[in-house]
Amino acid sequence: MAISNPPTLGERVPNRPHAVSVQLETWRDMVDLGLGASSLLEALNNGYPRSILHNSVKALLICCKEKLHNEHIDHSVLLFSNGMTAMACKDYMVTAKGQHRLTEGSIALYTAEFSSHPGYNCYDREIQVFYAVVYPQEASVLAASFWRLTGTGISSRQAEHCLRNQTNLKIQPTTEYTTIAKPLVVGHHPVYDILRSRIAGLIERTPSKSSPRHNTVTDSDIFLYQSGMASIYHIHQLLLQWRGGESAILGFTYELTIKMMETYGPGSRFYAFGTESELDQLESQLEDMTQQGRRMQAIWCECPSNPLLRTVNFRRVRQLAQKYDVVVVVDETIGSFANVDVLDVADIVISSLTKSFNGYGDVLAGSAILNPNSPYYPELTKRLSSSYSNNLYVSDAMQLEVNSRNFLSRAARLNDTALYLVNHLTPVVDDPTSPVCEVYYPSVCWSRDNYHRQMRPATPDFTPGYGGLFTIRFEDVPAATLFFDNFHVCKGPSFGADVTIAQPYVQMVLQKEKDWAERNGLKETIVRVAVGLEDKMEILDYMMKALAVAGKGRKMM
Repeated sequence: MAISNPPTLGERVPNRPHAVSVQLETWRDMVDLGLGASSLLEALNNGYPRSILHNSVKALLICCKEKLHNEHIDHSVLLFSNGMTAMACKDYMVTAKGQHRLTEGSIALYTAEFSSHPGYNCYDREIQVFYAVVYPQEASVLAASFWRLTGTGISSRQAEHCLRNQTNLKIQPTTEYTTIAKPLVVGHHPVYDILRSRIAGLIERTPSKSSPRHNTVTDSDIFLYQSGMASIYHIHQLLLQWRGGESAILGFTYELTIKMMETYGPGSRFYAFGTESELDQLESQLEDMTQQGRRMQAIWCECPSNPLLRTVNFRRVRQLAQKYDVVVVVDETIGSFANVDVLDVADIVISSLTKSFNGYGDVLAGSAILNPNSPYYPELTKRLSSSYSNNLYVSDAMQLEVNSRNFLSRAARLNDTALYLVNHLTPVVDDPTSPVCEVYYPSVCWSRDNYHRQMRPATPDFTPGYGGLFTIRFEDVPAATLFFDNFHVCKGPSFGADVTIAQPYVQMVLQKEKDWAERNGLKETIVRVAVGLEDKMEILDYMMKALAVAGKGRKMM
């Protein structure tokens, strides 16, 4: 398809009611969002749902707030579809360190029950009961942080359904949610079984030949969540309660995950690059812990990493895990079920289904897969099955099922387009007059062999590739700014959609942590490009024109 005219500042990307991204037209817009500038936030009609509340969610919160008891009428509200998550939100705000110290009594818990119009089927009644956390205004930053770090809030489709169909809202205070940990479920929708079966089929479609498998993944090994971050949060909570101790984050540059782990446990040891030298450091850490009578909770990795597309030596990671009794969790979102197989190393596989699996940028969802060949499988299965609550709203699941039907054909298109663009960019790096310093992509990375070892075998209907995401590093901020401002595609967070989306990653995600980013190899001059389904030659034309402007500006400096 052809590249359509990008939307204006603050509009949805893609242009769908439940889009998970938002147009940020210029480098300055990205900086302002990273800084939380009020003028920029007021211009947004949409945003990534974990960071910017969807309009339907905002409206539902207002609806609930109007029903609060008088003593809480000036307070704010967040809604969750799981009672234990609401309790966790309250605990987070009470125990957080910072300027505003909150007491147990300053945060109230409510249940909110919506009665639907007669005639709606049992699946719609699944969301009748919500769990509300009511907090003073000065705790708004803490509440937003929990929503963002855990990804466990209600979805825009849930909120929309309640606003459209409810005839009566009853909201009443409660003291705790320990007796109502799971949402009211009336019936079971078959869409969940379809999704689990589809994911199981994909992950076992063409296993890598690096190690034999005695057991295959089945539907019961797959757990669905309302976001990719929610799957990370819940798996981390499970491991924390079971094993305790700190984690190692290896070549995993997603800063929010690091913050979440530091918030909900003893913390984590971060190895930014995943090099052999860092694996040596990790081995020394594991040996020291063993001598002290301690053990590590887990090793977390990506395949490949975001946004620098590096791949650790998973064979060595597996050897260390076996030697020192460590659980390995691998996030394969960027490589995706289509291209990579990580079950030869991972005890648990995490994926953000929001990205290429969904493929149309309009559903937030995630999954965790337990490896039936893992030595920890019996214990993980027992613990996760006993604590799990499916909070992926049925309408989100239904849209996800429809969108993911053509996953493999879309994955092939993303692979082809990204590789085509990277191959044309590679010579630009060698041009001394070019403002481009480096291109990051698995095919041109120092860790290419590591990625290749995790690639699935080719089949007549699909040849695995390197994914649809790459990153360009520019010589300086002025050159990167000129390129970005003149690259006329969609611009915002997220990736894996049907439209190309560009983002100066550090400027938006790590604007307030630039020193941390610099120390860990993330330059503020990088621009991440997530290709869509548009014509690859047209994307290249847009890219080269933007590079020409950046190059001309560099010569004039």
